[in-house]
Amino acid sequence: MGLEENKAVVQRLFDAINNGRLDELVQVIAPDVVHHNAVIFMQPEGPGGVEEGIRMLLQGFPDLRLSTQELLAEGDQVVARFTMSGTNTGDYRGLPAPTQQHFESEAIAILRIADGRVTELRGTADRLAMLTQLGIPPDIG
Repeated sequence: MGLEENKAVVQRLFDAINNGRLDELVQVIAPDVVHHNAVIFMQPEGPGGVEEGIRMLLQGFPDLRLSTQELLAEGDQVVARFTMSGTNTGDYRGLPAPTQQHFESEAIAILRIADGRVTELRGTADRLAMLTQLGIPPDIG
């Protein structure tokens, strides 16, 4: 696949998340995807873990939005710089109740693409900013 096709796979992934179309995740995430960082705290390991992590995140933030700032491609990898935003109205991190607070933070992901699917994923997000905006004290102990 070419560079533009690889970037389109990442955008399809983001579009599926933005529209809550969880059934489309299997079309863009390989069943044996290697993930180096959990999408969400308490995400299960193994096959289907990434999809379950995304489902858990959408459960806590039904209005979750990933807004692409940049997509850069080289070889079989795509780097995505994006803004995440959403309102915590559902279960998140085992908290006793949703915070009802909105957050917006930046994130970067590096995704490896093969045969039109994400086969490897690593990323980082400004979770401190997210937790602070949600009124959740970070566990630094």
